[in-house]
Amino acid sequence: MPADAQVKQQLLTRKTVLDMLIDMEVEPGAKWRMRIQPPGEWPGEEWSWLPGSAVDSQSGLALITRTIAPATPEPLLAIAPPFPFTQYGEFADFTSLVDLLKHHWTLAIILLRLGNFSFGIAEDEKLEIHKAGGRYVKNRQRKGGQSAARFVRNREKAIQQLFDQVADVALSRIQAHDGKIDWLVFGGDRNVILQFMKRLTLPDGLTDRVAPWRVPVERPGFDELKHAVTSAWSCRVWERPQELG
Repeated sequence: MPADAQVKQQLLTRKTVLDMLIDMEVEPGAKWRMRIQPPGEWPGEEWSWLPGSAVDSQSGLALITRTIAPATPEPLLAIAPPFPFTQYGEFADFTSLVDLLKHHWTLAIILLRLGNFSFGIAEDEKLEIHKAGGRYVKNRQRKGGQSAARFVRNREKAIQQLFDQVADVALSRIQAHDGKIDWLVFGGDRNVILQFMKRLTLPDGLTDRVAPWRVPVERPGFDELKHAVTSAWSCRVWERPQELG
C-alpha cells in the first residue's frame, strides 16, 4: 500500500450502517458481494490494506466488494459488527449483516475507571435501568511520609471496595431484570476492567457472553452511559483508501 494511503476507520451507529447498506443496494449499475469471515482469518491480498485490528475483529468481519462493469471487482468496505456473526461464507446481498444489526438484544453495560463507574441495562438501544457511583482511589504517586507498603495496601483496599460496589450494583440489577441479558458490555480502562473481571462472578452464563468490543468512555456517569448505549450497537467500518484507485 502506498505510504500516503490512509485507511478511513469509523465507528458508525447501527442506523447509519443500515441506511448506508440500503443506499449501496440501489446504486445504479453496482453489483455487490459480501464475504463474512471469522476472527483472525487472512482475507486475501486484495484486502492487504486492512489494519490488523480489522482482521482480528472478535465479532468477525463482513468484506464488501463492489463491481461496476466493465471494471474489475473493487474491495470497498470491511465492517465489524458489535456482536459476533453466527454464520460465515459468501453472500450476494447484505441480509446476514442486516439481520444481525436489527436483532433485538438486551445488554448489561458496565463503564469503569478507577474512582467512577456506571451501570445500565438497555433493550434494543433504549436505556431501561441505570446507576452511577464511585469511590475515591488514590493515584499511584505517594505524597508525604506514608510508607510505600501501607500506601499500596490502602490503595488496593480502595480498589477492592470500588470493585465490590460495582459488582453489587451490577449483579443485583441483572438478577432482578425480568428479561434475559444477551451480552455484557464493558467500557473504560482496559487494565482496570481485566482486574475487575477476575474478581467478578457472573450470573446466568454471562461469562461466555461478554461483548467483543469495549465502548469508548472518558468518565463514567449517566451522560457517558447514554453515549455507551449507542456505541454498543455501533459498527466499526474500514474504507478502502482512494489512493489505491
